[in-house]
Amino acid sequence: MPATIYEKLFSRLADLIAFENAPEGSVFCATPRLVGDLAVYCHVSAAEGSMRIIEMADDNPKTGALPRPWLKIRVDVSNHIAEVLEVEDAFGYQIVYSAPMQINPRRPQINMFALNWLYMLAKFTTGFQRLETSPAAI
Repeated sequence: MPATIYEKLFSRLADLIAFENAPEGSVFCATPRLVGDLAVYCHVSAAEGSMRIIEMADDNPKTGALPRPWLKIRVDVSNHIAEVLEVEDAFGYQIVYSAPMQINPRRPQINMFALNWLYMLAKFTTGFQRLETSPAAI
């Protein structure tokens, strides 16, 4: 049973996305269960050894632009932990580590937000399926 928020975040991601062996550039999509809801895209933007950087965006056309990463998560596959690095939420765009030894004071809330959001994503989507396309095509 996961004990820390970082272990829980990893566990929730692993339930949704087959990222453990996904190479850099892999793209996944979670389609909505209901017509009209948002689809969510996941992009493995970096992969080195057991580390992955996963970026997530929805297809909300609020700005008229293509989806952009609004949640960036660092995943350590070998230690089964994950942590949010960047997020765009009701507080705006936030970076967790803005400089060495400068940690966003909202770090725990940001990670809890991501964990809760992923829980809801599991309830309202069909799950992530790997796409055979480049991230630029999304």
